Amino acid sequence: MQSGSHPDADAIYRHVCAEHPHISRDTVYRTLAMMEERGIIGSVLFVGNSKRYDPNTASHHHIVCLRCRKIVDFTAPSMDRMEPPPTATRKFRVLRTTVHVEGICEECAGRTRR
Repeated sequence: MQSGSHPDADAIYRHVCAEHPHISRDTVYRTLAMMEERGIIGSVLFVGNSKRYDPNTASHHHIVCLRCRKIVDFTAPSMDRMEPPPTATRKFRVLRTTVHVEGICEECAGRTRR
């Protein structure tokens, strides 16, 4: 929770196993699902990628590095007020609106300049 990162379930499992080597992967997955259901954590899901868990449950958005897949939170009041167009809401009941921005992080950009 304190890391501020957006790990997937397998990364969380490996981290927990370091202190609790006998814990099952299923226990970790079920615990994450329960925490998400209760609003203790959120998740970030991008098509083609594994679900990543987010300890930040406040309203915010994400920027994703297309190379290393790092996810960074940001806030933008103008994006908080975005309304989905009617073409997107005809067959859906919108529960929340979040924006994700894609780019190349400074670490990855620095590797390509050399």
